Amino acid sequence: MSSNINALKSRIKVIGETAQITNAMKMISMAKYYKINEKYEKNDHYQDKVRATIKTILKESGEIDHAYFAKRERKNSTYVVIASDTGLAGDYNHRVLNFAESTILDAENDTRIFTIGYMAYEFFEKSMLNPEGEFLFSAQNPSIDDAARITSVLIDLFDSGATDEVNIIFTTDDGNATSAVMQRLLPLSRRMFLNEEINEFAGITFEPSMKELFDILVPQYVLSAVYTALIESVKCEHIERMVTMSGSTKNAEEMLEKLKLEYNRSRQEQITTEIAEITAAVAEEYDGD
Repeated sequence: MSSNINALKSRIKVIGETAQITNAMKMISMAKYYKINEKYEKNDHYQDKVRATIKTILKESGEIDHAYFAKRERKNSTYVVIASDTGLAGDYNHRVLNFAESTILDAENDTRIFTIGYMAYEFFEKSMLNPEGEFLFSAQNPSIDDAARITSVLIDLFDSGATDEVNIIFTTDDGNATSAVMQRLLPLSRRMFLNEEINEFAGITFEPSMKELFDILVPQYVLSAVYTALIESVKCEHIERMVTMSGSTKNAEEMLEKLKLEYNRSRQEQITTEIAEITAAVAEEYDGD
């Protein structure tokens, strides 16, 4: 009986400490979520302005002849896959990596893969889809410098003809749930902008030539898209982690209640047994007298 009570006390202590850890992890993710969400909202405003400018030029110029809008034969496609550096975030890594693997395997041309986040690199390194490169230190607290470095590599590949298409696979949040998505970064298409519900600028004269403007605007658009994917992925990771840690804390607290009831029941049984033994001993002594 005593050993059972000691075992229960030990389990209660361990599970109580676990509940404290998971709750602390939830609070940390909550703080990081609010911080990254501020970045997301600021960048989203900037990206809207870039898209609105491109939309205005497209509407004013009619058909535009530019390498970033030209259709190419898709001989080689590039995929950038964003996951996390760590686990303990529910289905976050599993969902985006399986979506990426399925998408890339379905491609009917040559592919090259770049990964962001250790979990993504490890996943593809173990599969038959060996990554060509990885962007380190960009998955947890991405900066605009990280996005600029990634964008530079992608645009160089496209400009040089080493790739005919650039896509980015990441996790997005629609307000109800997180999901894995793929966005094409290059080449661009007119409908990507003209079909969007964004207000273009009116009565603006653009200088110098349309080509020179697109040489400036398209890298800025790709940069903002890459940065959006990075920070939205981090945001979704913390959403998933908050949910996971909240569930773990709740389960631990429920287990604690059951263990405490079991402990109290065992303790009562022990006390009852001890009282009975004392009473029996006293009775024997009395009978002996």
